[in-house]
Amino acid sequence: MAGLVFGLLAFIFLGVSGIISDGGGDVVLLFLQFLSLVVAGYVAGRLSDTETIHGSLAGLLSAFVSGLIAITSSQVSITGVVTLTLVAAVLGASGGALARWQRETVSN
Repeated sequence: MAGLVFGLLAFIFLGVSGIISDGGGDVVLLFLQFLSLVVAGYVAGRLSDTETIHGSLAGLLSAFVSGLIAITSSQVSITGVVTLTLVAAVLGASGGALARWQRETVSN
């Protein structure tokens, strides 16, 4: 959830402040969304015993919220939502795997 909050606050700040314009900021916003999914998986992995599963679930929750926002605000294709869901699950699981790796490294 922390990754989702981070991503949404970054989107709002960058959109309102005008740092990211309508024409050229798509790559930056996509990077921020991917980073927020990994951070969500990492935080969920740090707080649980099954890091990868909880990281993936955190990514799916983030994708669910982002998908709801996208569906209510504009026309979105089903393939886009499915792709976002798959990418979110993979990135969340990678954040959980990163948390597991860090936990194993620190404990040894």
